Amino acid sequence: MLRWISVAIALGGLACAANPSGAESSVERSADVDADLRARPHQRGTVIGGERIVRAVQWPVAERVDLATRDGLGPAARDAIARAPVPVLAVRGHADTQVFVGEHWAAATSHGPGWTAHVRASGQARVYPHVRAVDPTHPVRGGEGFVTRNEEIWSVAWIEHGVAYAFDLECDRRVATWCDDEGAVTKLVDELVLVGGEGVTP
Repeated sequence: MLRWISVAIALGGLACAANPSGAESSVERSADVDADLRARPHQRGTVIGGERIVRAVQWPVAERVDLATRDGLGPAARDAIARAPVPVLAVRGHADTQVFVGEHWAAATSHGPGWTAHVRASGQARVYPHVRAVDPTHPVRGGEGFVTRNEEIWSVAWIEHGVAYAFDLECDRRVATWCDDEGAVTKLVDELVLVGGEGVTP
């Protein structure tokens, strides 16, 4: 028994002798690991596309608000218009128009016999520096824009008041036969009226 105890003590002494500074090495390794895991300063990379930016809204004067159309809307719609972060456009004279708003957008929906119109305004944009801008295809509301048709839906897009607008018209041609006429559709867009926004409410 005494011989086995002596062997164990001898082995322990060899282990200590093989690494006499074991505790110090352990501390040094721990410091190296901490250095590797230390948070590095955040670095901002270049724009690669898709980043959101906020548009600079150019608020129109309050006198341009179509008071007859705005005052003919329901209380919920008028309240939403007063909180809208962008100028709100809507179809003239439709008391059934509903208005919805978000942090950077507003939307107005109106109905007529055989058709539904949606007017959306966005105060945001996405940046795609590597994509070449496409030239506008049509004159829209005194400026330029895009007009397309997909099955029964017309879409018109343009910039106004520094804001991106999109107009979508869904038609039942059995009732609204005029929806086949591009001129009639663009005329409806040209006749959209300003009903307000937080920066133009009279």
